[in-house]
Amino acid sequence: MRHLFLIICWVTALQLSALQNTSSEDSISQWTPEWQNQYISDRENPAKWDSIHYRDDLHAEVNHTPMKRGVFPVPNYDLYAGTFDGIVAASFDIDLPSGQRVACMVSGNHKTSLNESFLGDNDVDFYFILAVVTDMPRDTVTYDDTYIDGISRNHPDVISEGYVRISQTDRVDFISFRAANNDAYAIVNMRLFNLNFGNLIVIVPQQDGSLRSMQIKPDELITFPTLRKYITTLFTENEKVSKFITTRRDEFNLPSE
Repeated sequence: MRHLFLIICWVTALQLSALQNTSSEDSISQWTPEWQNQYISDRENPAKWDSIHYRDDLHAEVNHTPMKRGVFPVPNYDLYAGTFDGIVAASFDIDLPSGQRVACMVSGNHKTSLNESFLGDNDVDFYFILAVVTDMPRDTVTYDDTYIDGISRNHPDVISEGYVRISQTDRVDFISFRAANNDAYAIVNMRLFNLNFGNLIVIVPQQDGSLRSMQIKPDELITFPTLRKYITTLFTENEKVSKFITTRRDEFNLPSE
């Protein structure tokens, strides 16, 4: 079984030092319209741009999928005190008794002054979890069956994108984001999900080429230690989820062709 794969994006040592040296009284606890207007101004002001990140991005090799990632100058992260401590992008598999696998793509944002009010003692806000039930076997040669990328260049908004292959010619694509005001959304193959009403999206491909989706709002905040166990239990012991992932087209009472 593939191990949990993490991509954690950290600020540079200089920026991290600047954040650590900022008192909690100076940190931003709420992303107001005034802060949003300031951010727009900073994003268009070359004097506020982060030249180090800009040069790094120009020379970075990026997997442009599903959406091409453009290189834009971005404001320095430390202009917004306390609002960044890294992001998380993770992928892992869960094997089902049926022989299928659940390919899980996880997007997270570390605790900041903007989300600490609802995170409590937890360190990460897993704002989007995509769980795709697929017959497609793992690619143990090129590892091209799944892909996820977490992006902090819209800081303090954070974005992720990626895909899960469900056949040799088809895949489930996604883009998700957590905004600085803590609203969160995802687009999965052009279906829009408001993640404030459930951050776990289950996708089940059908034999006719269509997709089925289920949106779940966990009754507790998921943490690193509970992440795999929660999803494994959900797919192996929850009757509603088990019924959903085994239901096929003709059982949805759709008209026949």
